[in-house]
Amino acid sequence: MRLIACRLQNVRRHRELALRFGRELTLIGGANETGKSTLVEALHKGLFLRATATGRGVEELRSRLHPGLPDVEISFAAQGDIWRLRKRFAGSSGTCQLSNGSGLALNGAAAEDHLAGLLGFEAPVEGRRIAQLPERWAHLWVRQGDGGLNPLGGNQERYDHNRLVEQLQLQGSSSALESNLDRLVMEQIQQQVAELYTATGRVKAGSVLAEAQRRCKEAEAAHHNAQEQLSDLEAAMEQWRRINERLETIEAEQRPALQRELKLQQHITLLQAQLAPMLRQEQERQQLEQQQRQEQNEHTQLQKRLNSLSQEQSQLLAEQQQLQQRAQQLSAQLQQQAQRQELVQLLLDLQQLESEDLQLREHQQQLQRLQEQAETLKQQLAQLPEISADQVRELRQAEQALAQATARCEAMASSLEVLASDQTIRLNGKPLSRGERRRISEAAQLEVGAGVQITITPGGGQALPQALNLQQRAQQQLAQLQQALKLNSSDQAEAIERQRQVIEQELANLRQAAKAIPWSGLQQRLEQLTPRRQRLQQALHQQQPLLIAMAKAQDGCAPQQMDQAALHDLQEQLRNSAIELITDQERNQQRLQGLDQSLQQIQSNLLQLRSRGDQLEGSLQVLSQRLQALSQQQHPNSNLEAQQQQLHALQGELRHLAISRGNTDAGASLERLEQEKDQLLSQQGQAEQRCQSLGAINPVAELEQRQAALAEADAERQSLEQRGQALQLLLERFYSEQSHLANRYSEPLRAAIAPYLAELATDPQQPLLAFDPQRGFHELQLRQGDEAFAFERLSGGMREQLSAAVRLAMAQVLKPAYDDVLPLVFDDAFTNSDRQRLEGLRRMLQRGVDQGTQIVLLTCHPTDYLSLLPATLDADKKNLLEKLEEISAELGEQRERVLVELS
Repeated sequence: MRLIACRLQNVRRHRELALRFGRELTLIGGANETGKSTLVEALHKGLFLRATATGRGVEELRSRLHPGLPDVEISFAAQGDIWRLRKRFAGSSGTCQLSNGSGLALNGAAAEDHLAGLLGFEAPVEGRRIAQLPERWAHLWVRQGDGGLNPLGGNQERYDHNRLVEQLQLQGSSSALESNLDRLVMEQIQQQVAELYTATGRVKAGSVLAEAQRRCKEAEAAHHNAQEQLSDLEAAMEQWRRINERLETIEAEQRPALQRELKLQQHITLLQAQLAPMLRQEQERQQLEQQQRQEQNEHTQLQKRLNSLSQEQSQLLAEQQQLQQRAQQLSAQLQQQAQRQELVQLLLDLQQLESEDLQLREHQQQLQRLQEQAETLKQQLAQLPEISADQVRELRQAEQALAQATARCEAMASSLEVLASDQTIRLNGKPLSRGERRRISEAAQLEVGAGVQITITPGGGQALPQALNLQQRAQQQLAQLQQALKLNSSDQAEAIERQRQVIEQELANLRQAAKAIPWSGLQQRLEQLTPRRQRLQQALHQQQPLLIAMAKAQDGCAPQQMDQAALHDLQEQLRNSAIELITDQERNQQRLQGLDQSLQQIQSNLLQLRSRGDQLEGSLQVLSQRLQALSQQQHPNSNLEAQQQQLHALQGELRHLAISRGNTDAGASLERLEQEKDQLLSQQGQAEQRCQSLGAINPVAELEQRQAALAEADAERQSLEQRGQALQLLLERFYSEQSHLANRYSEPLRAAIAPYLAELATDPQQPLLAFDPQRGFHELQLRQGDEAFAFERLSGGMREQLSAAVRLAMAQVLKPAYDDVLPLVFDDAFTNSDRQRLEGLRRMLQRGVDQGTQIVLLTCHPTDYLSLLPATLDADKKNLLEKLEEISAELGEQRERVLVELS
């Protein structure tokens, strides 16, 4: 099958487009969004989609720019004739026309079916099955973006599996890979297996095996129903028997026992009513006697508690008096300690005052010494010239500038020395004597004798006068600085400046030392110490007796004779002693408070106990009176005891009956028993009626009949299942044998792919793939060196190249089944391939052309593939193609800019 020409009308952006396809290679170039993929899609749907289809497949062809319905016309060669196909996609009113050069013209469904037969399919794709459309010739039509997909992946119909296997078998070795008889037998087995089982191995609905299984299940259900019917009859008869037994038990045993128990309950109730007044009086007397004994015991315990609390109160009062005396002693000791601490503090304040007086006087003397030293340094500083470091630096720079200018002048000046002469020599009119040497820094006249005059000019041009001027200015500047500073050199200035720095630093140190002395108000603070000293001495004089007492306590060491450290130690001792006294005082106070609370609590308890004692005495009197009254009203005990014994006997009998039936209420039990009897009578009638109904037909005979039918259906099912299993086993054996021959199918296809990969690169690359009779070709791999990579693990560019090689090989193998030619369409299929592999791609495509495959190549860069065009194509046409690519690229860029501006 070979494409010859096509014409599109009203297909997306194409108002009308007509083109012819080359017999070997058709190169179609254009920028993005120029309609290349639209052309491929229109050709594919024109060949495989029914013209009357509706839905998404047709809507995708409609133009939004031009009015009218999509119209596709294709000319192609197939089965030794030239065919012309025209489809107008208009939904249910779409048209299809197919004609050839022999005069055959078909329309509508006939044309669609004949076209499908020419292309190797049973029927065209319906609109509702649009998902099947991409599988038609998926190995020959590479859509944009699908170049990197595995051609052997997915459904076997995607790559024409059956014809591919058939062609590989025909192109294989001389010995047949699979005979026609083998295929016929396997097809018969597959057909018979398919009649019994689905593709997943389940029993097929509507098959004879499924019907046998259904009849077997129905027989099992009928057999089960017969068994259930017989069991129901037996169960109904058993239920009727149990109901009769239960009714007899109720009438003969349970009902009389409950009636006897009810009579006993009534008799017991009557006796209890008669005994109730006497029992109440006896119970009241017993309660009063018990209460009397309890209150007498409580009164006795109350008296004991009162005596104990009185003794405890006396002890607490004595302890409280002792603690109060101790508190007075501690207060007196604390007051004495406070006076001693105050006296020690006066002595410390007096010593501190004397220390402060001594320190202030030392500061006064130190400040006076610093002032005298500062005056001396200021006089020394005033005697030195005022020279700063900047002035010293400026003077040194002026000296250096003069030295540099002088050295430069000496370097450029000339010198004249008279070694010997017999004539008079004059320089600028001044005579020169023998051995005299003069430096010439400007033009000069040299006279030798009376008749020789020579002009001497030093070298350097204008540089020497400039150097002399510079030297003169440096001398003037240095002289001005020396005159201003009244010094002759920078060394003298630097020595004076250093001496000034030393003196100023000493003055700064003196000022810093003076800052450390609190000189402000020094004399005033000294004067303020006198009245303070007088006050402290007067206070000490008033504490003279205490001083004497403390001296005695310190073994004759008077406190006023102690130094400051000893006084601090004494003060710390007094403070610790005071703290201990305070702690003792707090503990004593806490104990006093606890005693007060305890005494208050004891007093409260005494009051409550005395009040309770009075209450008990009154209550005991009332109880005695009440008991005396009851003893006068009581009935004779003999009558009461006899009635109680009779009551206990009846209660024992009633308790025995209640235990025998579970300790439930007799009246409620009798009522429930009557209800149960009514229900049993109703169930008895139902069971009797059910037995009559189930026994109308002999259930045993029915069960035997159903059992025979089940055995017959089960034998038929087992026979059919064994036959199906045998067919499946035989088919598995065929598949197993085919698997052993799988390499004979995959090897020819690998052999067809290898030459294309050899054109792609110089590195050795070998394709690998497997074949399975059920799964077809799979596990496509690429061996590079010693390692094999699965198709999915390859890079995007390598997947595109390997996929193209596989497609070219399949087209080469399949073309004998399609008039020895097949069209292979690449729509921008090499977007991920690098430029280095471009030459290999061209060689691979050229090999496909040489093997008789018709290649249609759509690309954004047609100049990359111009070398594939026939050599007879003149240079003007090639130049025109290159120019068209440039124009397309430019139009694409302009379109992108317009889209950006619009957005």
